[in-house]
Amino acid sequence: MKDFIIEEDLLIAGEDFVLEVADQQNLQHLLLSQKGGYKEFPILGVGIKKYINSPDATSRLRLENEIDKQLTYDNFHVTTLDVNDLQNIRIDGNY
Repeated sequence: MKDFIIEEDLLIAGEDFVLEVADQQNLQHLLLSQKGGYKEFPILGVGIKKYINSPDATSRLRLENEIDKQLTYDNFHVTTLDVNDLQNIRIDGNY
């Protein structure tokens, strides 16, 4: 999916906004955002920071479930989702 590219601010080239494939950027924003962060879609957002410091497996299952639910809500087709290593969460799929 093509979208605006944000690198600290909107990327601009030739007096126009840069549009490129932004799937990774969208996934990153979805994982980091809290519910209510997107005014048009107030239930969108995983809020991954609240799961990161939790040591138990139940939280990881909740995180995996929340990521899958939020990606589906964002029309992302998930083929692989692995949250066993919180430092290296694997998400494969496409919009």
